[in-house]
Amino acid sequence: IKRLAGISVLAAEDNEVNQMVLEDMLLSEGANLTMVANGRQAVEAVIERGADAFQAVLMDIQMPEMDGYTAARRLRELAPGLPVIGQTAHALAEERVKCVEAGMVAHIAKPLDLDTLVETLLRHVGTRPSPAPIPMIDRAALAARYPDRPEFVARLLEIFADTAAERQAGLDDAIAVGDLRRIGEVAHALKSSAANIMASRLSELARQTERAARHAQPDALPLAARLKTALADTAAEIDAPAQP
Repeated sequence: IKRLAGISVLAAEDNEVNQMVLEDMLLSEGANLTMVANGRQAVEAVIERGADAFQAVLMDIQMPEMDGYTAARRLRELAPGLPVIGQTAHALAEERVKCVEAGMVAHIAKPLDLDTLVETLLRHVGTRPSPAPIPMIDRAALAARYPDRPEFVARLLEIFADTAAERQAGLDDAIAVGDLRRIGEVAHALKSSAANIMASRLSELARQTERAARHAQPDALPLAARLKTALADTAAEIDAPAQP
């Protein structure tokens, strides 16, 4: 019986030998594996495919471009319910503390032991709660940015919602004909306006979409489609009645 059958794991590891060993371990136990080479790519994978695409993340600590601690913090912001398990070359107490501070749920030392790896994954995947829906807009942060100015905040959100339909239509049209230039323009505009209303996930997705479109990357159109959905969710959240 394969102990990780059907479990989707995102693994970030920059060393090719370690990648091979980790891949062999996980696939031998039936896991569905997505392997990336650094923390930045791990964050991008969650943004592009959505947090629900993965049940756990195995995160090396020392990697180029973005280390494991930084990536774990970003993932905690983007997907609080997604368990991140750190991997380091040393089983030092100091590293365990840093892993916890970065939002990781566990820490395992290299060289990896198969049983320890499987048991750690099963422990955290099996107890992972269904996360509550995460608001697109951080209302508390928005209010803190403009203290004692509720009318200004309300007007800011109103203007954003009013322009959302036009931007969604622009993305629809651009996606239909593969117009990467137009996708990049809409994403660029959304990146800053979403940041101004403290919609950080929308802003980050817009940033990724803009970059993919400007460099004609193959994931530009799928990212644009996800951006359109996220924009619609944000607008719907603005239009929803305030909770008592």
